[in-house]
Amino acid sequence: MEKRYKNGFAFILEGDTEKVFYYAFLEHLCRKHNATISKIVDKTSPDISYELQMGNEIVLIKFNTVNTITQVPRAGKWFNIQCVSKYGSNISWYVFLCYDKDDYKEDISKFHEGDWAVLRKSLKKAEQIVDVAAAADIEDVMLQDINHICHFLGCSPPVTLIGKKGKSKMKNLFKMHGMYYHEGTRAKALINALDMDFLIDKNIVPLREIERLLFK
Repeated sequence: MEKRYKNGFAFILEGDTEKVFYYAFLEHLCRKHNATISKIVDKTSPDISYELQMGNEIVLIKFNTVNTITQVPRAGKWFNIQCVSKYGSNISWYVFLCYDKDDYKEDISKFHEGDWAVLRKSLKKAEQIVDVAAAADIEDVMLQDINHICHFLGCSPPVTLIGKKGKSKMKNLFKMHGMYYHEGTRAKALINALDMDFLIDKNIVPLREIERLLFK
């Protein structure tokens, strides 16, 4: 019997560190809202799919990692084939665009022009599109919780952060304490040490909106 999903949530992610971060965030939300999340084994699909269950309701979550921001605008084809067409039109889809703005001075409006405008047009079957844009790097989001990062490193705040962007700051901070910062799956232990509710409250990216849409 085919499962009936309440809603579908598509995360279009720039890189592997974002993938690890947002999955850890979903795990946190599940603990917070007494829900469960489980991976769907689907050998016919190149992306990662999960089922998030709250009581009798199940929502579908799909991750698509594009690995570089220049590939993000091409993710509309993936959404229409692997989300909308594959699971039918009865599901209301919500799309989260998880990308880095690359610089604090970057205006988010540029992500509504050119190829990005084409992408948004191709996502017309989405109920809502949410720009989950980091100010510079996903590491900038993580560095908001400097206390838990320091605890992970075995040092005490305050600390000096050296570098222009979050990734550079994180690498230099680790180096100053005799450690190496690794991205992607190797950042999992650090990400799991973060206080996700604190990051929600800091509001550097709209994590609260993800929570609201998932558990509304």
